Amino acid sequence: MSWQNRSYASEDDYRRSVGRRFRGSGMSAYDIVTKIIIANIVVYLFHHGPLQGFFENWLIMQPDAVVHGQVWRMFTATYMHAGFWHIFINMLVLYFFGPLLEHRWGQKQFFIVYSLGGIFGNVVLTIAWLMHFIPDVHTPFGIFPVQALGASGSVMTIMAAGATYYPTTEVLVYFLLPLQLRTVVIIYALGFVWNVYNQGPNFGGDICHLGGLVVGWWWARTGGWAWASGVPRPRSPVRPGFGALFKGRPKTVKSRESGDFRSRVAQRQADAATVDRILAKVADRGIHSLTDEEKATLKAATERLNAHQAG
Repeated sequence: MSWQNRSYASEDDYRRSVGRRFRGSGMSAYDIVTKIIIANIVVYLFHHGPLQGFFENWLIMQPDAVVHGQVWRMFTATYMHAGFWHIFINMLVLYFFGPLLEHRWGQKQFFIVYSLGGIFGNVVLTIAWLMHFIPDVHTPFGIFPVQALGASGSVMTIMAAGATYYPTTEVLVYFLLPLQLRTVVIIYALGFVWNVYNQGPNFGGDICHLGGLVVGWWWARTGGWAWASGVPRPRSPVRPGFGALFKGRPKTVKSRESGDFRSRVAQRQADAATVDRILAKVADRGIHSLTDEEKATLKAATERLNAHQAG
């Protein structure tokens, strides 16, 4: 089976342009993305309203406070934003890229990966502070501790995972310039590295961004959910997202016969893993949790495995 026939290839094709893939769907179709966006907006309104003092004193990211036991700040700070454009850009990117990953992962895994990306970014920030790479700010009025806030690390996690699964998906940068998603993420990553190296403006924030990118790439590349839950990870002749690196064609082999044999073996392995993964989901969340695509995939994989056993 060629990579074009795999489920991730059809998703990539259907969402060729990120700017066009929400026609008539409505954001409500993607529950966890909607809830995360709403949560960020609610926190923003309270943070810049009646509870500003509480948020600044207890929920914003401060490496010094984290080291002294206030570890919850690494999570709560990912729902806080400095101003309107800060939250607007983060939520806009999440709105466009989040549903594609939620569709692939499901709500539970999406929330876990999204949260891990932001938390890991703040962990890296804390380590950088402990190593005195990011010093506290000393002024005539006193010492101001390093602070951080925003969902950017989590959003970068989603972008990196999307670029790993669907590298050639077209993105309209500033709604004008069409670029492949992997190109956009690489440009961002290089910019973050350059700014951190030169300790430029907000380089502490860029440390968090890089941490988020690493989590997203690692999770998509290694099958982090299977690693975390013990569920076998599907294997296929071409890894998800990497078929595009070869312009949609698997590697050629010297012998057609040996290539066909390896392809059949790989297909059987992929089908077996697919059936195991979907059945594990049914056992965990019930048959109602399966999408129509997963039901069709399960049926097709089961039929191929039965045909092979009958043969």
